[in-house]
Amino acid sequence: MKFFQSLALISMTLYVIGCTHVTSNYGASPKNVDLIKSSGVKEISVGEFTSKSGNHTSITCRAAGPVKNKNDLSFEDYIEGALKNELQMAGAYKDDAEVKISGLIDKLDFNSNIGAGKWMINATISSPNSSGYSITSTHEFSTNFVADKACQQVAQAFEPAVEEFINKIISHPKFSSLAK
Repeated sequence: MKFFQSLALISMTLYVIGCTHVTSNYGASPKNVDLIKSSGVKEISVGEFTSKSGNHTSITCRAAGPVKNKNDLSFEDYIEGALKNELQMAGAYKDDAEVKISGLIDKLDFNSNIGAGKWMINATISSPNSSGYSITSTHEFSTNFVADKACQQVAQAFEPAVEEFINKIISHPKFSSLAK
């Protein structure tokens, strides 16, 4: 009997450990690239995106395991890289530019409940030339009753959530003033 209990415990442990839900790599959005081009911003760099509560490499999703980025990249670094990618594609990024956009993330979390699936990203965006502005972004998506499926949907929804967050940064009326 103890053998079967031990076997069941080992099997359950291996199952839970193996249930990591990984986000996809970020791809530049044509809509965001066009917005950056039309903003008139020419030479800008990306500084750090940090979180008030410390950078996170994973967020637990129900009892189905963590949601993570590839290579244990923090969510904050993912957002920083995504913004850099968008600026590069728009021809507005310069690595050694005087002005660097930075972000202090107040909230980065998700809800995986049925009917309420959403990523929430709130941050203050600033540069040395501007006190900045606040962004509140909520990206809704469908979820599932089954925890494993719902958590995979959470991971899949992170890239479009970041795309939407960046769209709010670059479509904000104060965006071009960050670079001046």
